[in-house]
Amino acid sequence: MKIVKEPMYQQLTGILREMIQSDQYKSGDKFLTEGEISSRYEVSRNTVNKAMTALISEGLLEFRKGLGSFIKTKHSQYDLHSLISFTKMAEAMGAKAQTKVLQFRKVKGRDLDDTVLAALGGEPKSDFYFMQRLRLLNERPSILEERYVSAKLCPGLKKSDVSGSIISMWIDKYNLTLAGADQTLSAVLAGNEEAALLQMNEGEAVMLRESTGFADGNTPLWYERTLFNGGDYVFRFRVESMNAAHTAKSVFVGDN
Repeated sequence: MKIVKEPMYQQLTGILREMIQSDQYKSGDKFLTEGEISSRYEVSRNTVNKAMTALISEGLLEFRKGLGSFIKTKHSQYDLHSLISFTKMAEAMGAKAQTKVLQFRKVKGRDLDDTVLAALGGEPKSDFYFMQRLRLLNERPSILEERYVSAKLCPGLKKSDVSGSIISMWIDKYNLTLAGADQTLSAVLAGNEEAALLQMNEGEAVMLRESTGFADGNTPLWYERTLFNGGDYVFRFRVESMNAAHTAKSVFVGDN
């Protein structure tokens, strides 16, 4: 098919837009390369570049350095007032959730940072499990998590236990009652290793969540430091009136 009307890049943009919005592609899929588009529609690479730039600005495509162009993943919305599983959230979106356990080992309290140990209410001789997990939506790295878990509350925890939803595992395997979490949320810049794992550029903005979670009342169960790909998430919460009778606390466990 050859495009003959002017301006060509606008026609091409329309054709590609229809292609993206059809059932041919789903969120997170790799899109055609500039060379493939140029050959298929018999237009210059400059015209293709203009069309692709327009689609990126519309939020339909995203460019990943060294990988190409992909169908833009829809923002995942998290309600900061509720406990929600990453796996369940993905299912609700019609997306595919995956977990890669990058590290898993048992550690002593004396090996932890003082802040982490204090948050977990442990002692130097206490046992904990450390895990680093990469969470993916439609095969795209979305969340990088580092978590310490109380070995006392989760005896015999194995790497295979944390390859999916941790919330479900805590409830089903250990019969724990999750009481919520104290958390902070801030914007930071991705370091070299973090950016590589999340398939971002070093120095790009990510959201950092640090939280301590509790089980069976007020017993510390986990401490985590989690990075969210900033372009994938919208964090939603309700602000209480100054005249509210109580102060609402955010409880957010979005990547479990």
